[in-house]
Amino acid sequence: MTKKENELDKTLKNLYNLNYSIVFFIPASKINFYISKFKKYFLDRKILIAKEMTKIHEDFIRGKISSIKNLSENLKGELTVVLSEKSKEKNFQQKISESVKIEIKRMLKKYSHKDVVEFVSKKEDLPKKIVYDFCLKLKK
Repeated sequence: MTKKENELDKTLKNLYNLNYSIVFFIPASKINFYISKFKKYFLDRKILIAKEMTKIHEDFIRGKISSIKNLSENLKGELTVVLSEKSKEKNFQQKISESVKIEIKRMLKKYSHKDVVEFVSKKEDLPKKIVYDFCLKLKK
């Protein structure tokens, strides 16, 4: 990572658009500075901060970037920071249409709950939980 703040801002701005996990190796003494920068550019992602990886005293801090607090100033060595890929927005249809409900009722006479849930959730792009809950309601 570059040491100049303007160059760092440019680099982070370019990395913001990547939809991949991003790994940084950061000196422990500068971690709070970088956390503040990550909060500015990558607020919608999750973060993992690893200290002493593969050693007896390894330590991992996980969470959303927005919820990570500043770390203590007496850390030494190098930290590995992993930023997750961009959060995917889930725009699921939350209700089962009447035609799908009728289809589920018909299918449940021939197939298992598991098979029906799998098939309908893929075909109709519905969350499995909603389809499964509906199947259970029919069973009662």
